[in-house]
Amino acid sequence: MSLVFSKDAIAPYQDRRWLAPFTFINAIIMALVTLWHSQWPISLGAQVYLVAGMIIHFSVLSFLVTLCILVLGFLLRLRKHCVTLAIILFALAQLIIITNVKVFSLYHFHLNGMVINLLFSGALLENIAFSWQMWASIAAILVSVLIGQRLLVALSRKVSNAGSLSNRHYVGFFLVSYIGLQLLSGCADAFGWNNLTAQNRYIPWMPTTTMRSSLEKMGFEVKQQSSKLKANTANGLKYPTAPLQCAPKEKLNILMLVVDSLRFDQLNAEVMPNTFQLKNQALSFEHHFSTSNSTRYGLFSMFYGISGSYWKPMLAAERGSVLFDVTQKLDYKHFIYGSSTLTFPEFDRTIFSTLRDQLQSGQYKNSAANDIDITERFIRDLKAQPANEPFFGFLFFDAPHGFGIPQDYPRRFEPMLEKVNYLELNNNYDPVPFLNLYKTTAHFVDGLMKQILDELAAQQRLHNTLVIITSDHGQEFNELHKNFWGHNSNFSQWQTRDPLVLLWPGKEPASINRLTSHED
Repeated sequence: MSLVFSKDAIAPYQDRRWLAPFTFINAIIMALVTLWHSQWPISLGAQVYLVAGMIIHFSVLSFLVTLCILVLGFLLRLRKHCVTLAIILFALAQLIIITNVKVFSLYHFHLNGMVINLLFSGALLENIAFSWQMWASIAAILVSVLIGQRLLVALSRKVSNAGSLSNRHYVGFFLVSYIGLQLLSGCADAFGWNNLTAQNRYIPWMPTTTMRSSLEKMGFEVKQQSSKLKANTANGLKYPTAPLQCAPKEKLNILMLVVDSLRFDQLNAEVMPNTFQLKNQALSFEHHFSTSNSTRYGLFSMFYGISGSYWKPMLAAERGSVLFDVTQKLDYKHFIYGSSTLTFPEFDRTIFSTLRDQLQSGQYKNSAANDIDITERFIRDLKAQPANEPFFGFLFFDAPHGFGIPQDYPRRFEPMLEKVNYLELNNNYDPVPFLNLYKTTAHFVDGLMKQILDELAAQQRLHNTLVIITSDHGQEFNELHKNFWGHNSNFSQWQTRDPLVLLWPGKEPASINRLTSHED
C-alpha cells in the first residue's frame, strides 16, 4: 500500500463522508497519546472530565485541520487530491502533538509562542544540539506517521460505508460538546471546583473560560478571584524608585563570568578545580538561589535586583538595568559577550538596551567553540584596554547548557554520553552518562575561566577587579525520579540553586551560609 499512489488519490471525489470518521479517529489518537503522558487524577469526576475534555478538545482541533484541507483543496484546485492533502496535514498535526507530549513530559509546559519563536529564529538549534541519532528518530517517526495516516484513510472509508452518520452529524455533535465543555470549565472556575480546573493544564492549548461576572449577575455565589499581577505594559513603571547615589573612591573593574545552567553542586574540586581553589580567596555563598529556573528571569533579577514578574513592563519600555546608567556615567568600557545569542530572550531590549550596539555573540554553531571564541576575544579586548580606564565585562558561557565539548577534550567522567538524544529521556532513563557529560562541560568552562583570571593576573588587574562567578539557573537530571530533566520545568534546588563566588579586592575571604538570591 502506498501513501498517495492509489487511483483513489487521483480521482475526483464526489463523496467525502470518510473525512468525518478520519478526523474523529485522528482526534482519538491525539487524545490517547496525550493522556498516556498525563498525570492521572484521583477522583472519578476529574477522570471523566479529563478524558471527555481531551477527546472533545482534540476533535474540534482536528475539525479545524479538516477545514484547512477543504479550503486549500478549493483555493488551490486540489480537490481531486484530497487524500494526499489529508495525509500530509494530519501527519503534521500528529507530529505537533507528539512533539508537544515530549516537551510537556520534560518541561511541563505545552508548545507555545516562545518555543515557536525559538524555532523560527534559529535560537533553538543554537541552544540544543540535535545528534544524528535524534534526527534519525525524527525521520522514523515521520515515516511511521505518514504510513499510519494512509491506513487510517482506508479504515475511515470502511467506517463511513458501514455507518449512517453524515459529516454534519459529526460536526454538530462535537461543536455542541465543545460548547458544553467550555461552559463546564467556566462553572468550575467560578465555583472553585479545583479538581476539574486542575486538569486543564494537561489539555494542550485549552482556552481559559471565565463566567464569574455572568454567574454573579444571575445571583450565584462565586469564588472570589485573586488580585491580578502587574500589567504587561510600561504604563506606571517607575524604575528605579529613586536615583542611585554612586560616588566610588576607586572605580573597580567589574567582570561577570556567568555559566548557563551551572548548578551549585558542580563547584567542587573534581568538576571545577580552578574555581573551587579560588573560593579560598573569595566570598563564597553556599546557599545561593536564582530567582527562576530559566535564563530569561534568572538574568533579569541578577541585573535589576527585582522580581522577574517585571520582565514584560521592562521589555515594553525597553528599560535597561540601572547598573549600566551608572557604569556609562562613570565612563566604563563595556565588553558584553554571549556564547549564544543575547537577542532571545530579548536582553538587547531589556538588560542591555542602552548597550545593544556593543553586544557580541559567538561565531560558531557549537557551544564549546563559541565559549572558546568569546574567551579569546575578551582576552584580546583586555590586552587592548588601558590599565587606568575601568571596564565592565560580561561573559555568558553556554557549554553546560548546550552539552558541548571540543572533540579532543579528555573524557573526565565515565561512562559519558557522546550525544544527547532528547527523545530517549524518560523516568526510567539512566541519568549517569548524561550527568557525566554535563560535568565534563563544566570542567571545560572552568578551564576557560582560569585562562581569563590568569590574564587578569598577568596584567596585574586582580587588585582592582571585582570578579563574579555565578549562573542563571541550574540543571536537573531526574534526581527526584519524577521525569524532570533540564530546567524551566521544576522549582527544585537542582534547577534553582546556583554557585556564587565573589573575588572582591579588599574583602576578607569568607564562606557565607545564609540564604541569598539573585535579587540581592
